[in-house]
Amino acid sequence: MRASLTKSKVGLIKHLEYEGETLSYSIVTNKRLKHLYIHIDPKKGVIVKTPYTSHEYLERIVHQKASWIFKKFKALQERTSVPQLFEDEGKVLYLGEAIGLHVNQTPEAFYKEKTIPLVRRLVEEWSFIMGVKPAKISFRKAKKRWGSCSHINELSFNLSLAQLPLECITYIVIHELSHITHKHHQKSFWNCVGEFMPEYKACERTLKAFSPSL
Repeated sequence: MRASLTKSKVGLIKHLEYEGETLSYSIVTNKRLKHLYIHIDPKKGVIVKTPYTSHEYLERIVHQKASWIFKKFKALQERTSVPQLFEDEGKVLYLGEAIGLHVNQTPEAFYKEKTIPLVRRLVEEWSFIMGVKPAKISFRKAKKRWGSCSHINELSFNLSLAQLPLECITYIVIHELSHITHKHHQKSFWNCVGEFMPEYKACERTLKAFSPSL
């Protein structure tokens, strides 16, 4: 495992080698940062944001994370992306399957039509089963999150949820409803999720193959 340095007009670019493979990563130095951050994007590549100016220290940290960096980068590249699928084949994902759209229908309009009534129905069903009640339900486009629960029990869901297999959508609904009584991800929270969906870990693995972004 080794890294080499090349010059770039926009900053430093290093090349990390790990188990016979090479991956480039760019370095952004910002002294206002408190910690080093490694951001991985399937298109932009690997970006290391750091307050440190020592190349030796930076290189050592990146080497220690090499296995994780390569694994994460490959996983993101293998994700099924709705924008890419639509651009390449004119299709979108619906309940885990690729389907064609009606003429003149946009992915945004399709997911708004499919996601909102489906998720509202699931929230109604599972909130009754779990004995909880959200203060509000809203929907929005998001690049990274499938759903969230605020401190005042308002639930927000990604408009692209209808792309997922139904069991994964159900898991996300149960996950966010569990946050109404457990505002953390500690053991009691996961016990609550597991009580209503024992197979939730399989759903989490499946979710890694999908991208929330539209």
